Formats: sequence, C-alpha cells, structure tokens
Amino acid sequence: MTGFSAFDLWGTGHAEEYYKTAVDQEGPEAIQRAITSDPHALPADPVVGSIVKLWYVGVWYGPGLAGRVDVAAWTAPGRSGAKPAVPDDSRPEEGLPGQHQAGEEPPRGEDGREPPFVVSPDAYTEGLLWRAIGAHPSGAKAPGYGSWASPPVFEGFQKEEV
Repeated sequence: MTGFSAFDLWGTGHAEEYYKTAVDQEGPEAIQRAITSDPHALPADPVVGSIVKLWYVGVWYGPGLAGRVDVAAWTAPGRSGAKPAVPDDSRPEEGLPGQHQAGEEPPRGEDGREPPFVVSPDAYTEGLLWRAIGAHPSGAKAPGYGSWASPPVFEGFQKEEV
C-alpha cells in the first residue's frame, strides 16, 4: 500500500504501534477488509487511505479525513481562518482540537471519533514522507552543515533516473 517494502516498514520501529492504532480506531473487521482489499480498486477502501497517511506522516486522520487537504487548517495558525494551534497568550483554551487534561478522555467529534492525533513522539521523524522525498525531517536527524548545497538523494535510483 505504501510503496515501501516490509523491511522498510519494520525498520521504522512503528509497525506494531501503527497496527494497534488502526485496530483501536477502526476495529479488527475494518482492518481485515483493508488488508484483503484490492489495492488497485477505485475508490479504495477508506481505511487504506488512513493507514497509508499514518505511515507517511505519523498522524491518524481516520477514514473521513485522510483524503482532505484542509485538515492542516485546523491546527495551522492563520490558515483558512483557523484558530492558532497555540493561542497568543500561550495557554491552552478549552475546546481546541487534540488538547485535553492528563487523565481525561480526548474530545470526540459528532461521529464519536477522535480528531487527528500524532501516534507517538517519534512518528514524525520516522515518517515515510522523508524517504519518499529524499529529505530529512525539519528539526530532527539533521544531515549536517552545508547539506543544502547538494541535491536530495533518492534510495535505489541512479542520478540519471531522477
């Protein structure tokens, strides 16, 4: 589904955690349907899109949100009229998506689902996105001083192919 080998997926260290997240959010029957679905069928099983996006960016969006491009507007300051992720006074406001007190249940939408959430602290840095674009995650896994002077390197491709 992701275009990466099982070896690459296990190498992220997130395979079990992502599987558990998908099962917890959608149930074992939905995951079994997604696993056995035809990867070339259109439209694809919506759970498949959520799983692929999870592998690439480390965030569970849920089937209703995985294909939307405006999801980032919910947390990005100043975009599409959305509230900033952190208010100007730097104190959490009640009701912001994804924010809740320790020990409390996270807020849920009208359909009972959790809003998009980051699965683990290192999911961002291990996302397949970075390998796919031949880059390093901002603020983590720095490639070193002056690395921007060289073009990105894509694993498994010759320079002529890129």
